[in-house]
Amino acid sequence: MQEFKSPVSRLARLFRKGRDNWREKALEKQKKVRALEIKVRDLSDSREHWKKRALAAELKLKEQNVGAESEEKKKKSKPNQPT
Repeated sequence: MQEFKSPVSRLARLFRKGRDNWREKALEKQKKVRALEIKVRDLSDSREHWKKRALAAELKLKEQNVGAESEEKKKKSKPNQPT
């Protein structure tokens, strides 16, 4: 402590205040990081959910289109029968 000219009691108070400020900032950063991690997790889950729904809808639409095309082919292949 010989390198400092201020009284030891003042230095101790300043060092303690600096440490407390550092701890407070570190805790706030930890809370923010945790909140962002949770947000990323939730958004990733939501994205996966909507991706699955979109793929299922596309598959259903393709199946409907294939079914409609096969019915059209059947209609075209049948000759018109007089009634």
